[in-house]
Amino acid sequence: MPATAPRGRALGDVARELLDLVLPATCAGCGQPGPALCPGCLHRFAGPPRRCERAAGRLDRMDGTTVPVWALAENDGSVRRAVVAWKDRGRADVTPWFAAVLRRAAPALRGEVRAPVLVVPAPASPRGRARRGEDLVGALAGSAAAGLGARALPALRLAGAGRDQVGLGVRGRAANLAGRVRVRPRARAGLAGARVLLVDDVLTTGATLAACRSALEAAGAQVAGGLVLAVTRPPGSPTGWLEAAREPG
Repeated sequence: MPATAPRGRALGDVARELLDLVLPATCAGCGQPGPALCPGCLHRFAGPPRRCERAAGRLDRMDGTTVPVWALAENDGSVRRAVVAWKDRGRADVTPWFAAVLRRAAPALRGEVRAPVLVVPAPASPRGRARRGEDLVGALAGSAAAGLGARALPALRLAGAGRDQVGLGVRGRAANLAGRVRVRPRARAGLAGARVLLVDDVLTTGATLAACRSALEAAGAQVAGGLVLAVTRPPGSPTGWLEAAREPG
């Protein structure tokens, strides 16, 4: 007869500990034995949020307007490996670590986005959410909202049969999202007149945030900015470009 779990402990916790005996935990960023993010890889996310919207040409909707976007890290090396492992290789154990770094960083934006603000996650594709078993960006948005003392509202959804944005180029990302980002009917009342901070995992072309912005503004909201874990360096940009983009104060 198998032994029973110790009283007061969740079965899932016991299962994870037993799994670690067979598959020792490794850092999702560098692969070294240890926690889901080792101190060295975690340090990549430790600085203040930095302005990065100039990296994404699709954020400009051709009307001359854009919104500020802040990132915690550049999407290369161990940061990129950790994000890929988290999104596409089943490393759900990284979720609380990424959520924690956004919760720590979010208070720095209080003076920028001005309260009260709603925190809205970029929507996951139904296929991606089914494969991952959870709304990863939704977890990030909830944590960022906690850091701001705000409310998270999963106001957006993806309609139609599209695909994940991973691997798509600039035009492909925009085409994949065209007309698909919709406001959930139950969220409309809460969006009217609200200021919104969008949250996503990685800023690449800006197509996702631009589509989210259009949908939210059509519902009467004002998008005050975006917050992402990491941003992809524009081709040909110099080393240190993200640090140079930091706003004073």
